[in-house]
Amino acid sequence: MEALTAFNIKDLPQKFSQKLLQEAPENPNFPKVSVILTTYNREYYFTESIESILEQDYPNLEIIVSDDGSSDNTFNIACEYAQENPQIKVIRNARTHGSAGNRNNGLDHASGELVMLLDDDDLLFKEAIKQMVNLYLSFDRHYGIIIANCTRSDDGFLSGRGLNESREISFQEVLGGCLDGEFITLFERKLLGMRRFNEDLQRGNMGLLWLKLHKNRPCYYLHKPLKFYRIHAESLTQNLKYKPLEMVKNYEQDILLFYRERLKHCPAYLARLCATAAFLYRQGGDRKRAFKKILQSLSIHPNILAIQVLFCLFLPLSWLPKLKIRQRVEK
Repeated sequence: MEALTAFNIKDLPQKFSQKLLQEAPENPNFPKVSVILTTYNREYYFTESIESILEQDYPNLEIIVSDDGSSDNTFNIACEYAQENPQIKVIRNARTHGSAGNRNNGLDHASGELVMLLDDDDLLFKEAIKQMVNLYLSFDRHYGIIIANCTRSDDGFLSGRGLNESREISFQEVLGGCLDGEFITLFERKLLGMRRFNEDLQRGNMGLLWLKLHKNRPCYYLHKPLKFYRIHAESLTQNLKYKPLEMVKNYEQDILLFYRERLKHCPAYLARLCATAAFLYRQGGDRKRAFKKILQSLSIHPNILAIQVLFCLFLPLSWLPKLKIRQRVEK
């Protein structure tokens, strides 16, 4: 894994370097950015998170706090911040409760040209927004999606894996699982249209929406950590929230929505997704669906994982380990 690295402006094409060095406040045409901060019963973490947004050196910013019906003091604290900061709007989640509905509630109220999502236990590094917007403008809005890495709180390493330099990312790369782990994303709001996170999926549907956006606009990756990604008991896969039959719903949607594209560009990865879904079915006690997914996986591309899952069909459930798929489980 990689440790925290510094961004080198030389990584960018020379003709864009000067633009990137310009200070944001001096540019009257800087686009409005909507930061959607979703929260639920995390008054301690919430304070640190919203402070990290307020400390951003960016002149055209709106902060939307979407509260999912907190029973602690989180909502009251958010309202106090809104009274002192006119750029903050606090709203209660009027959609389906849960992370997806809460994010969608925030998206419904966003008015910026660009949007960023932030969980209430994560922090933005200083100038994170300005750096990402500068990059967006430096390429004359060619890239509708800008992503950057994060620093993990538990070990100080980068949470996003698969890339080791700043560069454009193709849709085929994303489709084939090139990106793994946690990243921070800034994207054009117009790309959403009527799209929203699937509220029927209790966990792990972030990647499905990002894939849909990537398909329509090119993406650029900034190889620099711009978010502090907090790892704690509530955000780990290895806890009581691990529910294989809930997790597998995400994989089924992923396989279904992009089946033809993956069959053409990355069949080996598609086969692995099917094998992983088979394992989750087995963990959930559904041997019949697990066997069907194994057959589907092997028919797409021969792979060891599918064979291993086939062997697991004959093992007691108590002997099966849990999959460590952190990027599929939402905090």
